[in-house]
Amino acid sequence: MKALRFLEAYHLEVQEVPMPVPAEDACLLKVKACGICGSDPAGYTGTSGRRIPPMTMGHEFCGEIVEIGSKVKNFRLGDRVIAQPINFCGYCENCRRGLTMLCEDKSFFGVLTTDGGMAEYVSVPEKLLYRIPENTTFYRGALTEPYAVTYGAYKKAGDLKDKIVLIIGAGTIGDCLLQLILTDRPKMVIVADVSEQRLKLAEEFGADYTINTAETDALEKIRELTDGHMIDISFEAVGVEETANLSVKALYIAGTAVWLGMHQKEMTLNMQDVVCSARNILGSFNYTHAEFGEVVELLGTGKLDADKMISKVISLEEAPDAFEELLSTPGKYLKIIIDPTKNKDA
Repeated sequence: MKALRFLEAYHLEVQEVPMPVPAEDACLLKVKACGICGSDPAGYTGTSGRRIPPMTMGHEFCGEIVEIGSKVKNFRLGDRVIAQPINFCGYCENCRRGLTMLCEDKSFFGVLTTDGGMAEYVSVPEKLLYRIPENTTFYRGALTEPYAVTYGAYKKAGDLKDKIVLIIGAGTIGDCLLQLILTDRPKMVIVADVSEQRLKLAEEFGADYTINTAETDALEKIRELTDGHMIDISFEAVGVEETANLSVKALYIAGTAVWLGMHQKEMTLNMQDVVCSARNILGSFNYTHAEFGEVVELLGTGKLDADKMISKVISLEEAPDAFEELLSTPGKYLKIIIDPTKNKDA
C-alpha cells in the first residue's frame, strides 16, 4: 500500500509499505480522509519533537472497514467509521478517572513513532472507532478530532449563555470553538487574530466582532466593544506568551481564561492580574474518550458547519507540496484534507 512517510526534517515521500494486519480486536480501515493538523507541519520541520522519523503522520482520519479482527463485535465490513487517535489502556489511574487523554501508557496515531492515517490503510482497535452519522461525509468526519480538541475546552468553560466571550486565534481550532460556543447563545463573541483572511472567515461563522491584533490595541478595542465590561470567558488557542497574557488581562473581575494552545514551557505572566482580580486559568488538553463520542453525535446534528472548514482536498502525492505551502503561506488555508483514494490529476 502507499503511505506518506516522514523520513527526516523537511522530507516527506510517498512510499510502498506493507499492509497492516489488524489484531483480533481491531479493524483495517481503507482511509477516505485525513486532515493535516497544525501540529503536523511543526513536526515536519523537526522543531516540535512530536514526530520521530521514519513514520507516517495523520491523526484526523476516517475510512471504511475492509477487514475485521476475530474478536470485533460491534462493526461489520463496509461500515463507515471515524477513528479516535488516542489509544488508551483503560486501566491506569487516569483512565479510571475518565482522563483517557492522559493515559499513562497511551499511544497516539500519527504522533511520535506511531503510524497514522496519511496512508491508504490503517489498523485501529475497535474501542477507538465510531460510526459516521448517515448525513456526514468522510471529509466532514475527518474534522471530528479538531472539534473534539475544542469541545473539551468548551465544556470546561461552563454555560456561556449571555456571556461575553473572547477567542484568541482564528485557525482551525479557533473556528471549531466558535461554532460550539455559538450553540450556547452567548451575548457577544469577539475573535482576535493577526490574519485578516482568517478573521473574515470567523465573521462568516458568526463572530460578532473581530480584532486584528497586529494593527489594533486589543485591550482598548475590547473595552470599547464591551462598554468597559471586558470579557467573561476567554479562550487562548495560539500558545504564545503575548496571547496568554491577553487572555488574562482582557477578563472582567473573576473571569475565566481557558488555555488550549500548545504553550511554550516557560513564559512570563503577571500573577497580580490573576490573584488580585480573582481570575481563573483553566488548562485544556485534547479530549476524553467520552467527549470524542459526544462530538461524533454533535457532528450528525448538522449544527456544525464542517464543510466551510475545508480549504481543499488533495491526494497523497500532492501532500509534500501542501506541507511546504502551509509553512510558506501561514493563514492561507484553514484545513487541508488528504484523500488517499484521490488521483493526483483528478
